[in-house]
Order: sequence, then C-alpha cells, then structure tokens
Amino acid sequence: MTALWSRPTNVRHLADQTQLTITATDEERADLVETLDLSALDQLSADIVLRAWRGDGVRVEGRVMATLSQPCGVTLEPVPSQIDERFEVKLHPDAAENPASDVDVDVEEADPPERLVANTVDVGAIALEHFVLALDPYPRAPGAEFELPEEFQPEEEPSPFAVLASLKKADS
Repeated sequence: MTALWSRPTNVRHLADQTQLTITATDEERADLVETLDLSALDQLSADIVLRAWRGDGVRVEGRVMATLSQPCGVTLEPVPSQIDERFEVKLHPDAAENPASDVDVDVEEADPPERLVANTVDVGAIALEHFVLALDPYPRAPGAEFELPEEFQPEEEPSPFAVLASLKKADS
C-alpha cells in the first residue's frame, strides 16, 4: 500500500520539530476506494510532526482523519463513517530488521522502533497504515440483520432425552 498515498520525506537534517499536513488527491482517494473496497472516500488527510529521536532516529507523531463510506456487510448499502486516529511511530537505523519471532506483545507498551533506511520516511505510508487499521472490519447499516436462508438453517437434532423417551415408548 505504500504507493497509494506515498509522501517520502527526507529526515537527514531534521529540525527540532517539523510539522506537515498531507492530503490525498482525488486520484489517490479513487485508488484507495478501489483497493480497500470502500463505497466512497470523500476526504483523507493527516497532520504529522517529525522530531529527532535518539541521535539518528526520528519520531513520527500524527493524526489521520477521513470521511468515508463502507459497504454494509449485510445489505451492501453505504455506511458513512469518520476516522480520527492518532499514531506514533519511532524509526532508527539501528532497529532490528527482523525482530525475534517469539516477541511478547504488551498492548499497554509502546511499539518497538522500526528500521530507518536511507534517511527517508514515507509519512504517507505511515498515515495510511493507521487509517486502514482504524477502518471498521464489519460495517453495518442501522437495523441491518443477517438471516440465514432457510435451506441453510441447521436441522434441529432431538435432545438425547427425547431420543431416550422415544425408545422407552417403543419398548412399551
């Protein structure tokens, strides 16, 4: 997804704090609608602050905002929604490329730093990642309920006690 909303930013000579605002173009939004199977993406933007971190590293803090519609998981009608998601990512050239596979994940703890390559950070890709994570995986239109068609309804099995009762009646 990096190419869908790419904004490579050189962080080699980063000031104490650099602020950026990025906005997706009409073409980028159209590509995202198709790629992410959205009904519409009316607005997508991010406010980003870049700060130097631990010498050669960078901390990316931001907020991604969007106005969109997703197809209802039951009726397929568009379900409007808003996204306003904050994020923070740390990057450093010394970060492990492939962290150990048995890493313990603590949701209360900050994510470990990611690897910084070639003094360039794609702030668009970072914002897009957090936008996608904020999407509702199962959007529902108000009042939409899924009913299994009758031919797929499971047959009711008699309870074991009903089976025993029928055997007892057959013996009498």
